[in-house]
Amino acid sequence: MNKQTGSSPNQSRRLLHHANTLVVALVSIGLFALLTVALTKASEFQLDLTANKQYTLSEQTHSVLDRLPGKVKLEVFTNPDTDGELVTREITDLVQEYAKKSGKLDVHTYSLVQQPELARQYNLSSSSVVLTYGEKTQSIPFQEMFGSGDSSSYTFLGESKLTGGLNSLISTETHKAYLLAGHGEFDASHLTQLTAGLKADNTEIEPLQLYQAGQIPKDADLLMIVAPETDLSAEELKLIETYLDGDGKLFLSLGFNPDMKTDWTNIDALMKKYGVVDEHAIAVDKNNTQLYDPLTVVPGYESHAITEKLQSGKVYPMTYLSVALSAAGKAPEGLTVSPLLSTSAESYGETDLAGLLQSQSEYAEGTDLSGPLHLGYAVDDAEGKPKVVVMGTSYFLTDDQIGEQGNKDFALNSLNYLSGNQNDLTIRAREQQQYETAYLTAPQARYILIGTMVLFPLVFVLAGVLLWWRRRRV
Repeated sequence: MNKQTGSSPNQSRRLLHHANTLVVALVSIGLFALLTVALTKASEFQLDLTANKQYTLSEQTHSVLDRLPGKVKLEVFTNPDTDGELVTREITDLVQEYAKKSGKLDVHTYSLVQQPELARQYNLSSSSVVLTYGEKTQSIPFQEMFGSGDSSSYTFLGESKLTGGLNSLISTETHKAYLLAGHGEFDASHLTQLTAGLKADNTEIEPLQLYQAGQIPKDADLLMIVAPETDLSAEELKLIETYLDGDGKLFLSLGFNPDMKTDWTNIDALMKKYGVVDEHAIAVDKNNTQLYDPLTVVPGYESHAITEKLQSGKVYPMTYLSVALSAAGKAPEGLTVSPLLSTSAESYGETDLAGLLQSQSEYAEGTDLSGPLHLGYAVDDAEGKPKVVVMGTSYFLTDDQIGEQGNKDFALNSLNYLSGNQNDLTIRAREQQQYETAYLTAPQARYILIGTMVLFPLVFVLAGVLLWWRRRRV
């Protein structure tokens, strides 16, 4: 008689164990696949744990990115050997954040040294971000994205610059400014960087000879008088006043004339009509100065919409041969006169301009002006709309000086404020802590190497072997 044999209890347990193992493996693979898909779909999610939300873009930036009408090419030209790893990484990280938020940004990164022919197409002389949309191109040098801080920090203006550049690039709003000529002013050939900056902000500049034109063109959003040496004629003064009595705006930045007190009768009258007085003195400041030249002043900011963002970013202009200005004792009816720039309390206004030209300048009590002095004013009308900006100097606008410190930023802020250009978005500057290099001793380096390359991997291997051995015995 044949005895029917069946599966032993041990064989059943083994089959059940293998089946459970297979199910667990399949479930694990499925969960891994689902997790991978979920993480891919949620690739834009990130948690910013930095103290100042360094990697969190502002609402203004999100708004501009959402409004991009089409593909915008964003090219980054880097030179880490010159700029340093910190600067390069700060900007490339920011660009990547923008790329994550918008699929309309076509981002490319190039080496300024290895691909000079491409950089020459944009006339780049230093590391820059180049934005291109259609026929319009705008470049932002790396150096303009950083401001000063204390000894252990710096301010990063990258988001403000990049978002402002994108906004002006896609804007359809245009403005027209006329540059007065005929009085020894700086012409456009000395202001190429300024005019390029205004063009990037959709403001076109044309020269204007009032004697020939007979009037200020009706399409003028702004009249610019930059560094006049000789006075306006009575006829020109009347034409400018008629223009300003309407919707006209004026940007007046003074030049230098040792006989300004007697030669600038009509220029002084134009300023005084808008509540600004020419003191006919040159600011001398041995405290807030640059390169130990007391005539090259780094002024402080007064509170105003023009200066607000620059002050928060600690981006200051540098002025040279600045004429001291003051507000009239009583502001003209309907006008608000606000100071923009001021020197230190230790400064003074030199009234002996002939001696100044001979490098003879010492404070003379009772004759010279005592500090602090004001070097610029903004004038708003009764409705709070910008009307006039008066600056005591024009040298900071020239190609030789506009790249220094915050000169370009202050100039463009002032001109955009007057023309009504709202492209310059106010985005907070971020104060970053300076990175410090950690120097390890030889034993510290060995401990780190052994820990990361030997001990940690060995712990995981032993844990795996132990887990396998325990399951093997089941």
